[in-house]
Amino acid sequence: MKVVANITLRVGTPEKMEYVPPGVPVNLPADEARELIERELAEKASPKDEADDDLIEAIVDAIGDLSPDAYGKDGKPTVRAIEDLLGRSITAAERDQAWGEYQKLAAEV
Repeated sequence: MKVVANITLRVGTPEKMEYVPPGVPVNLPADEARELIERELAEKASPKDEADDDLIEAIVDAIGDLSPDAYGKDGKPTVRAIEDLLGRSITAAERDQAWGEYQKLAAEV
């Protein structure tokens, strides 16, 4: 179940702990999510949060398909290159969020 944290949450296993800051949507097992909601430590995510996650996931996938010349001087993929692959507009903030996710996934491999 997807929830939005009201406080900083620690999620994951002891070997692979991650921190989720307040206001950020996160997927949790349903029983954990319900307990956090009952204790008012999180709220059920809105459909908009889920749509945002779908977009970020699509951007992460697009980053994996980019050619080396699609990256700027700062090392990040350009917004335009991602937009060209997706066929829709995105913001630099969405690109930055997806870039962070992409780097995490690449580090795990």
